[in-house]
Amino acid sequence: MKKRTTLNEIAYHKIKEKIMKGDFIEENYTSQNQLVEELEMSRTPIVAALQRLQNEGFVKVISNQGIAIQELSIKEINDFFDARIAIETFSIRNTIDMLKENDLATLYEMVNEQKQCCENDDFFSFVQLDADFHYYLLEVEGNSLFLQTMSNISERLFYNSTCFLKKKQNMMKFIQEHLDILEALKQKNHHLAVHELEEHIRGGKISLF
Repeated sequence: MKKRTTLNEIAYHKIKEKIMKGDFIEENYTSQNQLVEELEMSRTPIVAALQRLQNEGFVKVISNQGIAIQELSIKEINDFFDARIAIETFSIRNTIDMLKENDLATLYEMVNEQKQCCENDDFFSFVQLDADFHYYLLEVEGNSLFLQTMSNISERLFYNSTCFLKKKQNMMKFIQEHLDILEALKQKNHHLAVHELEEHIRGGKISLF
């Protein structure tokens, strides 16, 4: 029997998506009343969802003041990107010999979709595709712990990445770097693939700082 989705779960995913899309970027703040109105839900599931999001580090609930969207500290950003470099560069050394033509075609299609997002100023979809691109490379290698860790890191970095990628030149830079990674993968050049991937991730970290 399929598990029924609870109102708490619905509220959690809706609020989390709003945070990740950058809906609160301007004020970096919201309130229970505002969320009740925007989501057209009662207060109880929203309170439960906010508690869960606070435990995960996405928000801070301040008594009698509201909900502050938690931006990552410099140390947290640094730690997340260092973990990405370690995981992704290790994985790609195995992935490069496992990639098939259809895998490369899928990755090129993701980059083409990113180009469309850039033209349409669709920052949210662009960041999601960026996460999908990197996640796909890990999926080919198939380490389940790497995949779970990467998924958690991508969610925590999503808000900051959306802020950063609201500049078209930054989106174009990411697109070109993805193409450079793909060219190295296509050539099965292990050294170049690792180099391009590490420089891409390291550049993202520096840009967020």
